[in-house]
Amino acid sequence: MPRLMVCAGEPSGDLHGARLVKECLQLCPGLEVDAIGGSHLAQSGARLRADRTDKAVMGWLPVLAQLGSIIDHSASFVEEMLESPPDHLVVIDYPGLHSNLALMARRLGIPVTYYICPQVWAWAPWRMKRIAQCADQLLVVIPFEEQLYSPYHPRVIHVGNPVFDHLSDVGPAPEIPGASGDPILALLPGSRRQELIHGLPALVAAASELKAERPEMEIWVSCQREELRPIVLDIIGNRKGFHIHAGEARALQSRARLAIVCSGTATLETAWHGVPMVVAYPANDLQKSLYSLLGVAPFFSLVNLFAGEEIVPERLVDPGDGAAVARLARPLLDDSVASLQVSRLEQLKRDKFHPGASLRAARSVLQQIPDSGVSLI
Repeated sequence: MPRLMVCAGEPSGDLHGARLVKECLQLCPGLEVDAIGGSHLAQSGARLRADRTDKAVMGWLPVLAQLGSIIDHSASFVEEMLESPPDHLVVIDYPGLHSNLALMARRLGIPVTYYICPQVWAWAPWRMKRIAQCADQLLVVIPFEEQLYSPYHPRVIHVGNPVFDHLSDVGPAPEIPGASGDPILALLPGSRRQELIHGLPALVAAASELKAERPEMEIWVSCQREELRPIVLDIIGNRKGFHIHAGEARALQSRARLAIVCSGTATLETAWHGVPMVVAYPANDLQKSLYSLLGVAPFFSLVNLFAGEEIVPERLVDPGDGAAVARLARPLLDDSVASLQVSRLEQLKRDKFHPGASLRAARSVLQQIPDSGVSLI
């Protein structure tokens, strides 16, 4: 039986990896799948070998703090590849760990697909070549990435974005427990600890300014992991009128009057629901300078990248930039301005937010496994 291994290092990769596995098993029922990931992959039909989704980190210092764990994980990965090599390895995003694991696998003669190639072009474009060198094929999820990566690799395939697969079949969004029915200002700071620490202070400060002008608004902060609640509470402090929404952010993304969103797939999810938004991504002065000097894309928010123009205001922020974020968001409190943005988001959804990425990715993966029964097109 052909055997596949799938590695996901964070919650979004776990979700998208699970959909990939399900599609692979539909196309090739005899496929055996092992996975490094989380609960979604565990329920997908894969055999979960390890869970690292709660250890996802970004940046040099957090990586150094987990260096011992990463080294141990890499050593056990190599040991398993030597003892029982799969026919193919799929790594999903998360370049800090996966680029190294993929290179190790290739040196052991195991073919590799990099699915959801990291957005290193935004902040470290010199790393695109390294990403390309660690895989036999690259499956990208943003249209213009195919052109970006093609100079570095002969097989780059744009499969679409799997977030639309998830959004197209999850059903109606749940209610928000405790919401009064007043307009909601949603703060969506991301699911990583560092995103909360470095991004949420500016969002909270901006929300405080906006609520002073529109006291009828309720402010809801998304906290997708219960273990992060103490960080959220510490950042909110003794401010009045702030509420925490636990679990997935879909209820806020679909029911908010206005959202302030950290860059990432959350921007696409919020756009899918047609909610007015601004995008505020945490970055220090050095990172802002690097993006300005080295960034190869005109925007960093996925909504604007899909559109090819600025539909939603975006800004790189540090914790003290609350007033700047409020200035971006304030015009959207005007219903006519908000309606204009919503109409543009709805048109973008009709034109470019199409499901089917997981199936296309599965076909591309299985085509690299001779015994899968899925032939090259």
